[in-house]
Amino acid sequence: MYAKGTVLALIASGLLAPAASAQDVPAGYPAEYAEIITAAQAEGSLLIYTNMGQKNWQHVMEGFRAKYPGITVDILDVGSRESIERYLAESSTGVAGADLIATASQPGWLDMQARGEIMDYPSPEAAAWPEWSKPFPGLYTVSADPLVFAWSALNVPEDQRVTSFADFVKVAETNKGGWANRVTTYSPLSSPFGYVAHYYFVKHHGEEKGWQYLDALGALPLRMESTGGPQMEKVTSGEYVASYFMSGITVWPRIDEAGRGKFIDWSYIKDGQPMMMRGVGIPKASRHPASAKLMLDYILSEEGQIGFGKGGLTPARPGVEPGDGVRATYSSVVAEVGEQNIIMLGYDRQMMTDYTAFEERLRKSLAP
Repeated sequence: MYAKGTVLALIASGLLAPAASAQDVPAGYPAEYAEIITAAQAEGSLLIYTNMGQKNWQHVMEGFRAKYPGITVDILDVGSRESIERYLAESSTGVAGADLIATASQPGWLDMQARGEIMDYPSPEAAAWPEWSKPFPGLYTVSADPLVFAWSALNVPEDQRVTSFADFVKVAETNKGGWANRVTTYSPLSSPFGYVAHYYFVKHHGEEKGWQYLDALGALPLRMESTGGPQMEKVTSGEYVASYFMSGITVWPRIDEAGRGKFIDWSYIKDGQPMMMRGVGIPKASRHPASAKLMLDYILSEEGQIGFGKGGLTPARPGVEPGDGVRATYSSVVAEVGEQNIIMLGYDRQMMTDYTAFEERLRKSLAP
């Protein structure tokens, strides 16, 4: 069974634009890129599967529409892994599905790569990106979003809103009576997002220290959630005192809402800052590959990255800086916590090889 989403028609249909000329090609692109633009205009539409919401896409869609008004873009907003599972199920039966997938699902992208389902498209923007952001041929990075501490400002004094996991565990143990069943995170037992974060966390800190931290939190005990929405609602209301590994793109918009900032606060995890890589790629069964190429290239461009930043994501392209509606970038997070403290949640195949044993250990630690 696949998660249901709502199709968000973000760009209204327009008249087919005239054939592209050399002047339509973005600066620095090869002249033959005009052929991709012409083919995309003939296709006229694009369907994206994603786990990012309308607000995240808003500025990117506005910019893309201004450049290519003849292409209608629809977005199917589903879960992270569901974006890929849905495509695989549809393509196996010949059903028209996603032309482009943009989602944070390391297990899903590993599956796509193993099946040979990612189109090996060399984007003209690729040279501007670091190697870590291009894990497989044809797979690129939408953003690298920090997973942070989220605090109930009503229940946690400012001097206890710490910036390291070591101090977080100490504060939790000190407040064990009041924090029992009031600390939350993404469940690594029901959420791929949570599994990946905890796997790389233990890998970064080492088996002894990593499990020591998690055992201490599990002893509170914890209350885990499958998604970020319920966590933020309950932190905001004070039902939860804190969340760890909360996605910054979930926390920051909530703080910006009128009147909400006085109820919640956040901080980086400076002794090991997880960064969630959100992948974007063109599936091999794309029915509108030229339109998908235009969108992928726009996402990777400086303009597209700024658009996603204004939509709440964390641009990963070098040279994009905070400001003008962009709260944080990968570079600004590195400057804040130090590159040695970055935990990049990437595409290590060992993560899936170790799945059964690691999940069993997590159950002992977090859900005894």
